[in-house]
Amino acid sequence: MKLRIPVAPQAEDSSLNMKLLFWKLMSSIAGIALPLWRLGQTMAWLPLRFGRLVRLRAACLGTIPPTTQLDGPVRTAGRASLRLGEHCRLGRDVYFETVDSGRIEIGSYVRINAGCMLVARTRILIGNDSLIGEYSSIRDSDHGIEPGVPIRIQPHRSASIIIGADVWIGRGTVILKGVSIGDGSVIGANSVVNKDVPAGVIAAGIPARVIRFRGSSQQPAETV
Repeated sequence: MKLRIPVAPQAEDSSLNMKLLFWKLMSSIAGIALPLWRLGQTMAWLPLRFGRLVRLRAACLGTIPPTTQLDGPVRTAGRASLRLGEHCRLGRDVYFETVDSGRIEIGSYVRINAGCMLVARTRILIGNDSLIGEYSSIRDSDHGIEPGVPIRIQPHRSASIIIGADVWIGRGTVILKGVSIGDGSVIGANSVVNKDVPAGVIAAGIPARVIRFRGSSQQPAETV
């Protein structure tokens, strides 16, 4: 039979207080350490993001604001004539190319996702707050296709592309030369846009056709 030595209530209270003090101390340390760890993670990324921004600026003739966010390397062919608005975000492996007097002008708060390709021989204009889904192609020119001459040596045909403000271009969309897309319109994924799209509609398909107005089941009188 073991002899049980009674513990004084005061000793039990002291032990409990020590435990509470320990956990309060641990909680305070965690409250300080976690923000510092997050700050350290952010600071570690800063040189990489700054380097990407510097490389993009060096590869472009135009304006690349310091508020530009780059999720990965952005590629150009030569020195692209590119102008970005404030707070744009570019995904990994976005590709810009301008030929001769071609230029690309992008508004503020525009998101261009990974793998998109923008090539301008005349002009590509994208309005504020627009979203371009992954792997979309926006080219303002194509090849001549006259018979009797190899297509590869025929001159390009070019016409400006204008994409309005607050437009959402779905993943894998192809936008061809001379197209205008009105403000607030949505283009379904994997569509081919070869004609103008009015403002405030949802369009999809190959070729893209207007399905309905945004926020309504009504179809416009004139479809794309």
